[in-house]
Amino acid sequence: MTSRISIERLFSLSCFEGLRLVRYYRIRFPSYSTLEIKNLIEKVEADGVSLDLSAALHFDKFLDESCPLDGTKFYQECIKSVQLSFRPSWSRLLWQGRARFTRSLNSNQKDIFAAAGLLEDPLSHEVVEWWDDVSSFGRMINDRAKLEQGRRAEILTLDYEKTRLLKLGINRQPQWLGLDDNFAGYDVMSYDLQPHGVMTNRLIEVKSTTASPLRFYITRNEWRQAEVSGNAYCFHVWDMSQDSPNLHVRSVDEVAQHIPIDSGNGKWTNVEIPVGPSRN
Repeated sequence: MTSRISIERLFSLSCFEGLRLVRYYRIRFPSYSTLEIKNLIEKVEADGVSLDLSAALHFDKFLDESCPLDGTKFYQECIKSVQLSFRPSWSRLLWQGRARFTRSLNSNQKDIFAAAGLLEDPLSHEVVEWWDDVSSFGRMINDRAKLEQGRRAEILTLDYEKTRLLKLGINRQPQWLGLDDNFAGYDVMSYDLQPHGVMTNRLIEVKSTTASPLRFYITRNEWRQAEVSGNAYCFHVWDMSQDSPNLHVRSVDEVAQHIPIDSGNGKWTNVEIPVGPSRN
């Protein structure tokens, strides 16, 4: 969708202002072609040549035709449309809250939010609603990205286990339980060979992380399944921060030392586990 026009050009004041003028002139001169409107803007507007009209005309297809042409409201709708249509990297951070989010922006991005009247204090009720709306979608984008990363890690584990089983001479395929049953207590069921050739199940909980230092989270329910399963259970922790994800395998005993103890009426629900030195 943005093969010819980069997201940096689309998400810019020169693109937004160019599109606002294109739509304004389209209303005034309904019989003019797009090219005629572009040429007219460049001729009669003082800053027409400096506007990114090519990006504006590309973005025109994605912005609702009913969008008001008023400056701040127009920019607000432009920002929301970029978020919905192109999902830029900053959109994943919107759920963190306005102040924290704006600190993550570069100066050009911050200028756009300021031009849209979104950084003023005190905020109007309409602007608060705008932030709530885009934050909700930003949270959905973030959750979707985490789901996609998690699924990719599960596929990596399936491929890893297929190779491992082949080397062990086990003529079976690992089963992707996590895709079919979110309450299975583990994501992949594979197999192991015990002494004397006895085949046993290998229950794998798959985790993915890009955190630095490397760490992952487990829930109380996941740990309950791990405790019940004992040595048959293990954790596959994929470091997804690299082009070629790196696998860290951890046993129940290795994770156990990081599990907290309930105290009084308090019970832990999830816990952060450090990965530590690499060991597959």
